[in-house]
Amino acid sequence: MGKQENLVELLVRRALIKPESTAYIWLQDGEKESDILSYLELDSRARAIAFHLQSICQPGERALLLYPPEMEFIPAFFGCLYAGVVAVPAYPPKGHQKTSKLQAIASVVINM
Repeated sequence: MGKQENLVELLVRRALIKPESTAYIWLQDGEKESDILSYLELDSRARAIAFHLQSICQPGERALLLYPPEMEFIPAFFGCLYAGVVAVPAYPPKGHQKTSKLQAIASVVINM
């Protein structure tokens, strides 16, 4: 059995071999295609995010990813993987929603 790839190695390889192939399709309301991301686009966006994260974080540190359910979360998540940063996904508060849950999550992330 050969060496297993991690997600970063897999994405890098797919971006090289099948750059224009679809990596992700976002379905609006779970049915209608609203956004498509190729392997090359995902790799490029993840690398840009990783570059920024590496300028402000050390590998092993955590990053709180506050994204609503949308395609933008995926490059951010892979950017964390590329940078060696632990992604901590959470939904951003909506409107006047209480931020106590988000503050509790942030407190745990900061104090780990």
